[in-house]
Amino acid sequence: MIRAAFLVAILVSPAWAGEAPPPPNTGAFSFTVNLNFPTSYYFRGIAQSNAGFQFQPYLELKVNLYEGGEKDVVTGGFLKTAGWAHFNSIAPPIATNYYEQDIYLSGGLVLLRRATLEAGWNLYSYPGIGSAPQVQEVFGKVGVDDSGLWPFKLPGDQDFAVFPYVLIAGETSGGADGANPFGGSSGIYLEVGIDPGYTFDINKEWSVRFHLPFVLGLSLDNFYEVATATGVNDETFGYADLGFAVDLPLKFVPAKFGRWTATAALHLLWLGSNNKRLAGTASPNALNGLNVTGGSGFEPWGVVGLRMEY
Repeated sequence: MIRAAFLVAILVSPAWAGEAPPPPNTGAFSFTVNLNFPTSYYFRGIAQSNAGFQFQPYLELKVNLYEGGEKDVVTGGFLKTAGWAHFNSIAPPIATNYYEQDIYLSGGLVLLRRATLEAGWNLYSYPGIGSAPQVQEVFGKVGVDDSGLWPFKLPGDQDFAVFPYVLIAGETSGGADGANPFGGSSGIYLEVGIDPGYTFDINKEWSVRFHLPFVLGLSLDNFYEVATATGVNDETFGYADLGFAVDLPLKFVPAKFGRWTATAALHLLWLGSNNKRLAGTASPNALNGLNVTGGSGFEPWGVVGLRMEY
C-alpha cells in the first residue's frame, strides 16, 4: 500500500481571512479538486517515490444530508466519495507512470458545529506494480474545530486554534508495509495531528495563511512490520512530519467559479527504524524493503498545489 497520507492529510480546512463573498453553491452537493506536485511520496511514513516528476490529483464529492440548528447537538450529516491517484516518472520497482489509484467512501456527523465524526472504507490499488495486491481498510476519524475556545487571541483579533484530529484505520486485506507475503499480518494504524496557523491580511484583495501541520503516525498492531530471515517484527513509532505551509486564496477568480487556493509547503519527515529499513533495499534484514531512499531516516520534502472548492 502506498499513498501519502499526510495526509495527511490532511483534514480540517481553515477559515478564510476577511469578509467572504456569498457562496456560489448553496445546494447539498459540493466538490473539491486538489492538484499537488510533491518532491517525494510517502504513505504514512512508508517510502514510495522520491525522484523525478510526481503528480497527485484528488477529486471529492460531498453530499450534505442534514443541517441542524444552533441549539441542536447534531448540526450536520454528510456522505463523501473521493478518488486519489499518483503519477510519477518510471523508476524501479514502478513499471508505469500510473502508479496508484485509490477510492474513498465515508460518512459522518457534525456535533455542536465543532466536532466531526467520520467513518469509512478505503481501497488502494497499484497499476504501476502490476502483481501487487490491493489493500483495503476501514477507518474512523474525529476532528475538532477549536477556534474561539482558547482564552487568548492572536494579533489582529484572530482566534487561536490547532484543529486537532485522531484517525484509526484497520486493514481488512493486504498490508501497507508489504510484509504479508513474508508472513506478516494486516495492521492497525493510529494517526494524530494538528494544524495551527495565522492569516495575514495584506489588503482587501489579498491574504495569506501560514500554518504548521504536524502529523504523528503509530502502529497499534502490525502496521509497520519488517520481514527478516528469522521472522517478522513490528515497531510502534512510524513517522513524524512537520510542515511549514502557505495558502494563498486566489480572490481574483470570480466566486461563481468556486474558491481557488494556491498552496505550497516544506516538510521535515522523521522515520522510525522499521520505516527506515523499508525505505532501503531488500535484504535478509528487510525482505520487504522497497528500495526508494536507500534507507534514510530523515528527509525534507516539498509540495506545491492548487485547490478548488465549489
